[in-house]
Amino acid sequence: MRLAQVPVREIECAGRVVRAITPYILEYEEVAALARDLLDTGRRLIDPGLTGLGPRQRESNAESYALLGAGGEAGRFHVVYDVDETRLAVELTPEAAMKLYRLLREQRIVRPDLGAVRQLMSGSLAETLAAILWQIGAIKVSLGDLRPLFKVDGNRNFSPIYIDVKGLSNYPEVNDFVLSAAALLVRNIDFDVVCGIEAGSISIAALLAQKLDRPMFFARRELRYPEASPFEGIRQHELFRKRVLLVDDTLVHGWTKARVAKELRAWGARVDACFVVFDRQQAGVPAGDDLERLGVRLYSLTNRDAALSPKIPREISFLTDSEYAEVESYFQDPRVWHRRRGLQFHEVGPAD
Repeated sequence: MRLAQVPVREIECAGRVVRAITPYILEYEEVAALARDLLDTGRRLIDPGLTGLGPRQRESNAESYALLGAGGEAGRFHVVYDVDETRLAVELTPEAAMKLYRLLREQRIVRPDLGAVRQLMSGSLAETLAAILWQIGAIKVSLGDLRPLFKVDGNRNFSPIYIDVKGLSNYPEVNDFVLSAAALLVRNIDFDVVCGIEAGSISIAALLAQKLDRPMFFARRELRYPEASPFEGIRQHELFRKRVLLVDDTLVHGWTKARVAKELRAWGARVDACFVVFDRQQAGVPAGDDLERLGVRLYSLTNRDAALSPKIPREISFLTDSEYAEVESYFQDPRVWHRRRGLQFHEVGPAD
């Protein structure tokens, strides 16, 4: 058994100790394999000074292993068997414990709880929606030490944060809440048809169109063969003078949306509104024909300011202080952030 296979809940880091619960009774052989993989993972990602495992020490319903270093015991792995779950605890240095906490956080069992979000915070709709995205793991953060940094700008630059709302449909209650909020936001916009953008926003656009009783089609990001149509699900004459609402999952600079808007207008459609679930608020690049220059108004449910709001408690976001500071530094100036990390920053534009 590998550490990355274990689903966990109730994860916490208190100084030197990381605690978590897996809702399964692990077999002795599985725990032994888990201890070995914890050592391998720890040596590779957390503390290269770890050298080996001590012998298994058993009690009535518990067991533990020493994590050895050059100077002796560097930590300890504890397992307690309950009636229908297994409790895990790992003792390490505070720095190593925080790294392990960040690793296990990615394996938490997601149980969306809209009621808990409302109880734990009082904020705007944008902040509440951002909290929900944090809760289901749709907002991801990496410092580059445990997981690679995320690629942005046509895979030419890096980012410590990534917003992935493609998994919304995996959580029906959350999906319905988000799309109901979206329907309320755009219902007063004057449009005839919804256009999603391949591929992340197709399901969002389709369900939003269904809620609003509008037809829907989608735009391709690239034409894979010469005779391919830039739009699927609609014919050119059916777009003549139709008012189109562009729909996408996130917005970084707006270049893809601007390109699609221009192609729609070339087909005879009218485009003056675009909806996204999450706005990273990185638009406004002078080199690009962004949405504002095209006269396309942007509507978003939430954005980076809401996601980083102090009103969202860490019990929801699981964000650490170092991760918060890293993301803030990136958004202040991506160019400076790249230089500070020793990374090359590429100036990109709509054609890239």
